[in-house]
Amino acid sequence: MKKILTLTILLIFLVNFAPAQNKVTFSLKNKKISGGILAYTVYATVPVGQTWRVGSSNIRVTFTGNPTGCLSVHPDNPADSANTNISGANGYQAMTTTSVGGGVAIGLNILTFNTSGFHTFVGSTTPYRIGRIRFNITTPFYSDTMHFRNSPTQFPTVVYDSLVQLVYNTSYQTGDPLITGVEGFSTQLPKEFQLYQNYPNPFNPVTSIKFDIPNSSFVTMKIYDVLGKQIADIVNQDMEPGRYEVNWDGTNLASGIYFYRIEAKDFTKVMKMVLIK
Repeated sequence: MKKILTLTILLIFLVNFAPAQNKVTFSLKNKKISGGILAYTVYATVPVGQTWRVGSSNIRVTFTGNPTGCLSVHPDNPADSANTNISGANGYQAMTTTSVGGGVAIGLNILTFNTSGFHTFVGSTTPYRIGRIRFNITTPFYSDTMHFRNSPTQFPTVVYDSLVQLVYNTSYQTGDPLITGVEGFSTQLPKEFQLYQNYPNPFNPVTSIKFDIPNSSFVTMKIYDVLGKQIADIVNQDMEPGRYEVNWDGTNLASGIYFYRIEAKDFTKVMKMVLIK
């Protein structure tokens, strides 16, 4: 009897203190500029073995533009490219996007009055498209920075699994986009693939890498040390034509020579950079 009681207490302890698993990770991808509109697609990745029963949620992203004031929320009702499983079907209202906090953030709103029968995203290595957030551009426009607004903040992101609110850092997490800007805003698209020398170079600890994409392509950019070991994967996505910029942070690395390599369709180029601390 004593052994059974001890085992029961141990099981209760393990259940109460087992580490929480992330049900969903939100990310922004597929940056696109067209007709004076800047757009990002919001994706959700559910780990294999987990599920997300999608309840009413408000997913918020703060944004800044360079120069100040060059970006404003482009509200959509219904949301552009909304996932049809959780927008206008299965008991869900049409998904919307709205301006939040006087224009400092945009909210992607999943709306439902369901009390049961929630649509379920099952665990997969393939991200689920949720919907697109869009912004109006006024020129000149040089760059943008996007950050998911995570709880607790003045305007919290609220994500629900069925009727249970998920808590940031325990049941959902976010990944801000690595690509933070477009080098100048112009209707003239690049005519050829190009990778430019990073700036500054030498750098400590952050540097900027610019590149041109003349047509829709799957683009990868990787960082290697002098021994040829890959140490970072900073671009890995489909990209629309445009001129892009990505920042890389070498805070956790030693001083030395590093190489960055881009691949897009038949284009490959490698360049050298120097980290000095």
